Amino acid sequence: MSLFNEETILYNIPPKNRDAINIALAFPNTYTVGMTSLGFQNAWKLFNQSEDIQVIRWFTDIQESNKTMPEYIGFSFSWELDYKNIFSILEKNNIPLHASLRSKNDPIVFCGGQIINANPEPFCDNFDFFLTRDLEANINDLIKTIVETRDVSREEKLNALSNIDGVYVPYRREWSRPSPTTTNTKNNLAYSSILTKNSVWENTFLLEVVRSCPELCRFCLASYGSLPFRTPHVKEHLIPAIDHGLKYTNKIGLLGASVTQHPEFETLLDYLLTKENINVQIASVRCDSITENITNGLYKLGSKSITMAIESGSKRLREIINKKVSNETIIKSIETIYSSGFNSIKLYGMVGLPNETWDDLKETVDFFKEIKKRNKTKKLVFGCSVFVPKAKTPFQWYGVDKDADKKLKFYSKELHKIGIDFRAESYKWSLIQALISRGDRSINKILELAYRYGNTLGAFNKAINENKTLINSEDFIFKNWSEDFSLPWSNIDGYLNKNIIAEHLQKSKKAEIAPLT
Repeated sequence: MSLFNEETILYNIPPKNRDAINIALAFPNTYTVGMTSLGFQNAWKLFNQSEDIQVIRWFTDIQESNKTMPEYIGFSFSWELDYKNIFSILEKNNIPLHASLRSKNDPIVFCGGQIINANPEPFCDNFDFFLTRDLEANINDLIKTIVETRDVSREEKLNALSNIDGVYVPYRREWSRPSPTTTNTKNNLAYSSILTKNSVWENTFLLEVVRSCPELCRFCLASYGSLPFRTPHVKEHLIPAIDHGLKYTNKIGLLGASVTQHPEFETLLDYLLTKENINVQIASVRCDSITENITNGLYKLGSKSITMAIESGSKRLREIINKKVSNETIIKSIETIYSSGFNSIKLYGMVGLPNETWDDLKETVDFFKEIKKRNKTKKLVFGCSVFVPKAKTPFQWYGVDKDADKKLKFYSKELHKIGIDFRAESYKWSLIQALISRGDRSINKILELAYRYGNTLGAFNKAINENKTLINSEDFIFKNWSEDFSLPWSNIDGYLNKNIIAEHLQKSKKAEIAPLT
């Protein structure tokens, strides 16, 4: 039986017209991974709302069948290193990788998602157009244009699409304008439209409780890339969505960059506690939003562990990155979580943040020693990544720290001594992420060659070396750029313009805490 036949559809799909336009929505990973993506599920629902659009789904391991080639193929792209699967899906379906090589008989290929919202330039050769804003804001205009231009030429289609706010057609090299309706999506955040036992989160109804984050840590694309911070009304929107999900499953997943910062989160929690035989899991929470009511409630609702991002145990460094929380608050939150019955906590951090010193790392180790001293028998996991600069954040001008690998090894040695379960991300793969994150159109050649060579680290090194006379990859990865440097993504507007982001950078250099302007 096909995985698609084992799904439960949670809303009514309108009957389709006989001549409905076929669109394939593709996720560049397996079905099991892709069906955990609320953004992908939401795109499927938004396109499917029209009787003029017939939607099928493609993954790396399975594709919904269709008698003819879709007229449009849209990719949801949220992790840099998944790019290789975009290439493989296109080639599997005999679609040229380069937009310039596609004929009138080939589908129009587009892309959206967090990576594209930040910097689409490395992939301009591969896509006919990009969606650089929230899909909810322009889905109606997008569908209307797709339907009305069905019988015109490929170029005419793209010219018409380029007039939609938040649509970027790279061959025209025009400015991508922000969508003025973005702020109207406050009460239209995403929730599951499909349940499946074959997802990583088996038969779990996923609900977006917040979008973006009000704290604006200087490195954070999840904050800056999805502004403004939005919190749907609990009684009018979140509770009805949960009631709908509970008709099909007793598993609820609450998602968002900082879920517990919803101003009515405890009201939502109190409502969930009135339900019997319910299991609730939650995404990352912010330390200074933790209360006994919250931790006790989550424990009663079946949450197994709580995750918090602290970034560093250094007060100085947290001020630089705008992480407005003290060591005392972190320790108090940890003790509150453990006292509610949790036996495991996962903290997230980074090495290589701008202006980080070895003293900051030593202070972090001392901080963990204090935590373990107070909680000797409890499990504590510290997941640590390498700082990768992201477009449209104040730290977009910084490169990767060349000492980051040494810093990971220092943490590994020192933290294992005191019983911390230290889990580090790959330094070398972080460099490839940085290349994609800060790259311009020239690096597409490196990405395609690395894909051809097998997409290993060795394949990337080979592709980079073969093009080193034409493309200075190290500049994209490591170089600190001046604020007057012409950024590759400067023609893609974000919610905040470059000048405001530069102001945030200046305040970070002074270790000041800057509110959103």
